[in-house]
Amino acid sequence: MDLSEILEDIHKNGPVSEGILEKVSYYKIFHPDVFVFFEERILSALGLFYKDTNPTNVYSLLMLGFGEQHKRNYGSILTPVQASMRRALEEKRFVSISAPTSAGKSYSARDYIAEIDGNSVVVVPTRALIAEYVKSMKRRFGADKSVMILAHVDEVFKKRSLKRIFVLTPERARELFSKDFSLEVNFFFFDEAQISDEGRRGVYFDALVRRAERKFRNAKMLFAHPFVDNPEAQIEKHDLPKDCSYAKAYMQAAVGRVCVQKHSINKKYYYFSPHSDRGYRVNECKEFSGKFEDFALDGNKSVLVYVSKASIYNGSFLEGFSKYINRFSFVVDDDAKNIISQIASMIGADGSAYKSKMIDLMMRGVVIHHGSIPLEARFLVEDFIRSGFAKLCFATSTLAQGVNMPFDIVWLESMRFLGGGEKFRSLAFKNLIGRAGRLSSSKNFDYGYVYTKNAKLFVEKSRSDFRLSNKSVLDDEFNEDDDVRELVESIKSGTFDDDKNLPLTKVERLSKDNILCDCKEIISIIYSEPTVKGALRGESKKAARDILKKSFSSIFQASLGRRLGEVEESVFMQAMGILLLVFQGWSFKEIVGLRFNRIARRDEAYKGEALFSQPASTLPDASLVHSFSVFPKGTAASEASYDRIVYDTYDYIDKVISYSLCDVFIAAFKVYKEKTNDQRSDKIIELIRYGTNDSMHALMMRYGFPPEYVSEIADYVQFVSEEEIIFKRIVDDAPAYIRNLVDWYLP
Repeated sequence: MDLSEILEDIHKNGPVSEGILEKVSYYKIFHPDVFVFFEERILSALGLFYKDTNPTNVYSLLMLGFGEQHKRNYGSILTPVQASMRRALEEKRFVSISAPTSAGKSYSARDYIAEIDGNSVVVVPTRALIAEYVKSMKRRFGADKSVMILAHVDEVFKKRSLKRIFVLTPERARELFSKDFSLEVNFFFFDEAQISDEGRRGVYFDALVRRAERKFRNAKMLFAHPFVDNPEAQIEKHDLPKDCSYAKAYMQAAVGRVCVQKHSINKKYYYFSPHSDRGYRVNECKEFSGKFEDFALDGNKSVLVYVSKASIYNGSFLEGFSKYINRFSFVVDDDAKNIISQIASMIGADGSAYKSKMIDLMMRGVVIHHGSIPLEARFLVEDFIRSGFAKLCFATSTLAQGVNMPFDIVWLESMRFLGGGEKFRSLAFKNLIGRAGRLSSSKNFDYGYVYTKNAKLFVEKSRSDFRLSNKSVLDDEFNEDDDVRELVESIKSGTFDDDKNLPLTKVERLSKDNILCDCKEIISIIYSEPTVKGALRGESKKAARDILKKSFSSIFQASLGRRLGEVEESVFMQAMGILLLVFQGWSFKEIVGLRFNRIARRDEAYKGEALFSQPASTLPDASLVHSFSVFPKGTAASEASYDRIVYDTYDYIDKVISYSLCDVFIAAFKVYKEKTNDQRSDKIIELIRYGTNDSMHALMMRYGFPPEYVSEIADYVQFVSEEEIIFKRIVDDAPAYIRNLVDWYLP
């Protein structure tokens, strides 16, 4: 098939086959002189009208008419897929679509949010994606001070007339149904909506969809998925009216991908096609000239290397890459160095006391990305990548979960995907290889490379289908743990307490006299002195801290209706130790330092083995029966990784304290207040939620300021309330990073 035939095929059928774009990519690589004549026409046939607004041939000029019509209708030049999505959103209340990576699903949703009046909620499956969406929304709305973007539910800044965009996980979105939330929501965008089929996560997701449909009767909903064959299943499983619904699986792609394998026997490199039944066989391949490593790792391309989290933790992820990394020049750009400096300060690796491999690698343009990097640091890592400073990125499946950071090359160092069933692992695989090839705005056809050492397995995974169940997990027999079963039953029976974010059966257990006594004990200890710090800090307060841990444990176990297992209890007690440090005012990096000093025996000059420390894990988890340490047995204290303690501390704060414990503790003290009218309950709830009883600091966090910067920013704040925040004039002289954080809030 020559290029003219390929162009005709795309014009007639659209780019519905990745195989056809693979052919286009090979023409661009091997026949550039011929390709340049067709390139503009191919861009037009692909519907990428925004790339070529001044065409030089008649065909492209005529095709541009479609793009110009989209601009008249929707305010910007859209691709056919984006235009179809926008029409559906204009005409229907419920829209469920599937499209390949880089098709523009998120772009269309952001544009629609910008066009409509009222508030919107973006629901994503992970906190990693919250970081992605908050950043992308801020880029979309720029300095527009009428749009407030928050990663939690709140109604602050009431004095300013605002359109509010909440970017939430399904768990955090439950706060939309609190009696304290009074705003209307006009649009819900459920991205990566395939999590509706994922057991426990699917329960929270489906419960959110049904509760949102009941409470916000006029809100539109968009469900977006990658590579799902039957997006209409979302309409069916939630029994949404079909007369005001639209569902479609778009097959159109916009970026070409070329696959390269390293043969396991002859060690040569070959181009291969996953779109041919036996495309991985050598006699079906074309040999790649030279070593692919030399081509990919020359420092001039952006390369995503998919590795296991375990390999990052044990350091083996660098094997085979170190010699190339050592050739990379150190970053010299001031913006890049500023990002690195901010991350180092955030994690406590900005002095000589603690060494971070993550920071050392960034100095050469090499980044690490996974879900246990502190969220604000992850924001900065992603800024580093988007700004073009990253030559190499070692990442786990967090980048397969929809984080939109394309690369020139996706390097599959591992083909193993964890979590979910086989179909979810295959979907994660497709999502990841979809990061290969950056869709640019330049007048060029874009393509990327995917590299693997197991082409046969690659072909098998890339050809697997993904179909959503037509039946909600809420309507299925649920065989997981009792805690989730109790949640499902409460949602089905209408006995879920929206204000306390718990099933009524849990609330009843938290209302028992012994739990009320535990609540009273906690409040009495924490507020026994003028400051929380004074009540808890120091060796003399150890007995008080032990009582607090025991009382909090009683509350959590009462909520479960069972005792914690031995390993669960170990995780819980570690989490409580960290939470009590937060209550005392220790910063994140200070807590990391304290934990590292103990585990690595820093005060003993790092002699002996690293101490045992149970890693973080979400609770409850009855399957958590085997104890193991952050560092394997026999690890010398001097070999303990500071980064590993950074990651584990963040996991404790994020996965255990924030995700697993806080809702229960807050509900317990709401019940306690109702039963006793003890007004100190509001203070302990504030302390649990924000880690402080400093009213100004708590309000600033509600306004969306990162906790790591709140104390610095507070020096520039003249007044803050739920109504407004006013800054002192000296904010004009604040450091650039402070100005960047506060600019939107200024008049």
